[in-house]
Amino acid sequence: MNNSRLGWRIRYAVVFFSILVFGGVAQAESENLFSEHTPALGAEEVEASPDFSLLAKYARRAVVNISSETGADDGNGADEEKEEEGGLSPFLKRNSEPPSRSLGSGFFVSETGYIVTNNHVIANGGKIVVRIPDDKTEYQAELVGADSKTDIALIKITPPSSVVALPLGNSDSLEIGEWVMAVGNQFQLGQTFTAGIVSAKSRRVPVRSSGPYDQFIQTDAAINPGSSGGPLLNTKGQVVGINTAIFSPGRQGFGAPAAGFNIGIGFSVPVNLAKGILLQLKDKGRVTRGLLGVIIQPVTLDVQEALALSEARGALVADVLEDTPAQEVGFQREDVILSFNGNQIDEHDDLPLMVANTPVGTTVKVGVVREGKQIELRPTVGELKDSPEEEKEKGNELKPDKIGLIIEELTPRYSRQMGQDKPEGIVIAQVAPSSAGEKAGLQRGDILLEFNRRPVLSPSEYNKLLDDVTKDQVVLLLIARREGTRFLTLRNNQ
Repeated sequence: MNNSRLGWRIRYAVVFFSILVFGGVAQAESENLFSEHTPALGAEEVEASPDFSLLAKYARRAVVNISSETGADDGNGADEEKEEEGGLSPFLKRNSEPPSRSLGSGFFVSETGYIVTNNHVIANGGKIVVRIPDDKTEYQAELVGADSKTDIALIKITPPSSVVALPLGNSDSLEIGEWVMAVGNQFQLGQTFTAGIVSAKSRRVPVRSSGPYDQFIQTDAAINPGSSGGPLLNTKGQVVGINTAIFSPGRQGFGAPAAGFNIGIGFSVPVNLAKGILLQLKDKGRVTRGLLGVIIQPVTLDVQEALALSEARGALVADVLEDTPAQEVGFQREDVILSFNGNQIDEHDDLPLMVANTPVGTTVKVGVVREGKQIELRPTVGELKDSPEEEKEKGNELKPDKIGLIIEELTPRYSRQMGQDKPEGIVIAQVAPSSAGEKAGLQRGDILLEFNRRPVLSPSEYNKLLDDVTKDQVVLLLIARREGTRFLTLRNNQ
């Protein structure tokens, strides 16, 4: 019994000693784990949530709603089937369905009526309509130019006198955590203001098709369907980004806001990237980009070790394209590009944007590591041409004629849909905005039966009749619609 008590006392003492010693060690380690030397930010160093009310009042007069109306997509299924007499053309397939609208936002950048928006808002063609808050007038916009690679477009209206233009800020000076406000026509509810912070900068999203030029501002300010093309503003009221896309479970990934809903991950094109694009669109309606002529890939840690590089940065040349500036000055596979015209290259995808923004014909200095030695090459930047697919697509585009029409042959199938006993006339496939045809009341899908009191039997005969029309001549048209035939008068303004 005594031995038992003694053993219990010994065990108790050991446990107590263990708690005392090891507990003290644990306490000491806990105290050392957390720094006592880094001062906390004082209350005066952290701004409270700002009041955006004045900014909202200022910005609301500059942000507009944009709709772009076009024919409905042909879709899949029965519309794609062909009949023995001939199926519907792409234009006529769209005519068999109600028109669809692409809805988005934009903002004035000048008092003369220039408006910035996203390319995907207006890319489907058709009439572009602008609505200004507190103004019931619908303004028809002219497309000045668009750039699909950066998803930027510039349109123009004849504005009222009360237009307010937003100043463009400096997106490079944005800080992560800085307050920003997004403005747009979310869910077609009307102008909506949301606030958040800059979550990240120079964000690249690998699934985006125009990846070489993507350096998005990421924000948790809510961006939703209808926000596309609206401004991202700093607290000074300056545009720092153009709201473009979201990451959303509603579309299982990344894309235009119209395809999903916000979960706090939105993306805006930095305004510093947009500035040069917008100037080119205003001056010439298109964007010219520089070309070097190398295929590049990242410099990984394994590549660094294999090539005995001092650091894992830059762009590894995987191939050199023929008949390009890079080939002319002697670029080689395994070259590692570390700088371009004085700008350091940290990530390989820094290079495409640097090259693209360099004016064609500029001779630049490129710092390269080749077989462990640093050398300098001096190529003259060329012009990046559209891909063969893009060139083909442009070549296939039909242009409206002098009265603003694109016409097509009438198929038996469409003739039956329009209630005709037999095919007669030609089809108006498109009507250009502000054209003589639109002013006369012609619509996409109309069947043109007579032109200036002469039967129209084919597109070629229509073109001959159109050639005879002189400037300011009034032409009598007979058209057919589902509800019947009617006369229209058209004055040729060209």
